[in-house]
Amino acid sequence: MSYDTGRIQFLEKNLDRQMAWIRAAESKISFVFAIDIAMLGLLAAISPKEANIWTIAPAIFAAFAAFFGLMSLIFLSVASFPRTKGPKSSLIYFAGIGQRDADQFGRAAREMSAEAYIDDLCIQCHRNAEIAERKFAWVQRAMVALYLSVAPWFFAIYLLYNIEG
Repeated sequence: MSYDTGRIQFLEKNLDRQMAWIRAAESKISFVFAIDIAMLGLLAAISPKEANIWTIAPAIFAAFAAFFGLMSLIFLSVASFPRTKGPKSSLIYFAGIGQRDADQFGRAAREMSAEAYIDDLCIQCHRNAEIAERKFAWVQRAMVALYLSVAPWFFAIYLLYNIEG
């Protein structure tokens, strides 16, 4: 195995790992989103429709639960928003490939040196690591907001369920 082949294999595996981290963040987004929607849906379903039935305690708990639940959804939206900025001349990155027609891509791929491929892989590994880091930061914020909504949500559900009216 040549030195270039070893570096290429390392970088290709590294790129695969970065893509796996992005997929892991995406799967967390779906899970947290489902919990958020279920909690907010139940809160909305048992909330009194007439304003005169509300009392202060359930209103406060419901407001906090809804606020943090909605913040979690906003954070999840930011996390799930596609990040498609990348090197335009890449032969790995989909936008770099898509900006060429098939003949241009084929010609560029055939003419690419091992060193240019290694450079492209390095850039892709770094860019995908940036994407994964940002996604996980927003997912983490969403999870914190979700956790902050749980206690007021439980109290709101209990109090709203037991409202006489």
